[in-house]
Amino acid sequence: MPDREIDLEIVSASWQSLTDTEGYDRMMQAWDRKLAHAARSPGLLDRILSRQLHAIDDLLSSDMDIKVEDPIEAAVRETPAPAMVLSPDGRVITTGGGGEHWFGVKQGALAGTEWLRDDSRRNYEAVRRTAGGRGNAAYAIVRTVNGNGGEQLAEVYALTVRGHDRGYTVVRSLELEWYPEVSANLSQAFGLTDAETEICKLLFRLRETALIADERGAQAETVRTQLKRIYAKVEVGSKVDLVRMLGLLCARAALNRETRSMHYADPLGRETILHRADRRRLAYTWCGAEHGTPILFVHGEIPYFALPESTRAMLRARGLKLICLSMPGHGNSDPDPSREQIDDGVAAIAEFCDRLGLRGLGAFASYSGQFPLTRAAARHPRLFSGVMVLGFPWNLCETRFRAMPLAQRTLAGLARKAPVAFELVIRLALRRMQEEGPDFYLSRAFDGTPIDLAAIHDPEMQAPLRSGCRHLANQGHHAFVREQLMVAHNHLSDWFGEIECPVHYLLPPDLGWFRREDYEALKALGPTVTVEQVPDAGELLPYQRPELFVERLADLAGEAPGHVFAARDSGVAAA
Repeated sequence: MPDREIDLEIVSASWQSLTDTEGYDRMMQAWDRKLAHAARSPGLLDRILSRQLHAIDDLLSSDMDIKVEDPIEAAVRETPAPAMVLSPDGRVITTGGGGEHWFGVKQGALAGTEWLRDDSRRNYEAVRRTAGGRGNAAYAIVRTVNGNGGEQLAEVYALTVRGHDRGYTVVRSLELEWYPEVSANLSQAFGLTDAETEICKLLFRLRETALIADERGAQAETVRTQLKRIYAKVEVGSKVDLVRMLGLLCARAALNRETRSMHYADPLGRETILHRADRRRLAYTWCGAEHGTPILFVHGEIPYFALPESTRAMLRARGLKLICLSMPGHGNSDPDPSREQIDDGVAAIAEFCDRLGLRGLGAFASYSGQFPLTRAAARHPRLFSGVMVLGFPWNLCETRFRAMPLAQRTLAGLARKAPVAFELVIRLALRRMQEEGPDFYLSRAFDGTPIDLAAIHDPEMQAPLRSGCRHLANQGHHAFVREQLMVAHNHLSDWFGEIECPVHYLLPPDLGWFRREDYEALKALGPTVTVEQVPDAGELLPYQRPELFVERLADLAGEAPGHVFAARDSGVAAA
């Protein structure tokens, strides 16, 4: 296909990808053809193509409406009231409308039943059984309680999502919260006094004039007189009209509090924010044994912070504390845009370990996280006793790059050859994820890996994976762009020869695109490198093989991890 014809396909599909996934996938296929054709002709972007891409980029920068199509996200976004969606095991997948505060839960954590009134638990559990395919009670009205002892009505219903094995449970308050800005709006827009604003607030909650009078210790006739003055000021004809207007104001306030970005909150509820020397935030959390042997975890694109409770119990039983650092530009850690991502990451790791007094500890990295971690090990030889890595770096050898699935290969190629186009493609991907939910990203990130695709459609996996997606998307498209450009422009061989501690790789051979030469290139990085092939696992190995994962972390925390890892080395022969 001639260059200009491919360019037209790229432009057409890019415009279409603003509104649907089919356009995005078509765009990626066109870019893949463009990259393949560019190997035989100079230049990737000419002036005409660049101008069209800039126009799309300008539109993305405008205040475009986002239509939420993901049924899980839509369940909490289509109402301004507090809401949450639960996985079959009762873990919070997503919240909206201030649901975390209202129900006293955190995303990624078990919801429990403390927010339910005792006499509503039976109905709630009946709906949950239906969602799990073991009942027929698809809907219920329950009463919830808050920390102050107040009670509210909520609806509970089962939600089925196409392509997911089991259903989910949606809990949505039937009562809107009265935020302070509602009172402020009434005062500023209609000139209501503080007393009249309080009358409105009580009317919205209690509905009845007699109940308002009892609450205020006033006569019912006095309240009726005040209501008449309020009707005149806000230009409504009845109590019903006033309540309807107050409901709209409460709904507007709740929706204004929702951000368009995918807000991230630590599912473990233990996040701590350190401030670096330049006052930037550096966030971390932990799981396992609180006073156990520390192991540093440096994540890649998606962190494995939200491990299942059974895995965390294994960590506690082995006396291991996995300290999970949010790298700069991810989660609630601030990046330094003027600094290379890998240098920012190395500095963050060193400063973090110094602040917490960590030395000679084991460290674990997943995928792109191996770049700053191994470079930190080379620069600070006394920092780590051993390093373990999950994932093969795509830029280690050309055979590995060419064998990747289309989505990964295309993104990697654009990161290497056309950073401007790469950033636009990622901005479009973020928009699709905002509208269609994390499944859009996950299904493409694990494209070509059946064992991982099966895992991401397991409802039990949705809570940790959605939390991980929010950790990635919390600061917009910039985190993913910086991460991939870091990989594209750095090579592990540049510093691996300086690493003194053992480095052990866990590689899933069932992915389908690893070859003998890939393993040989990995082993050639340095004399301390060992490689272990882990069958029946993919890139989500910590969730698919939790016992082995915890066992290897225990090996890493031991006194002589190098000797243990040498015994685990599968070598190249097995490949």
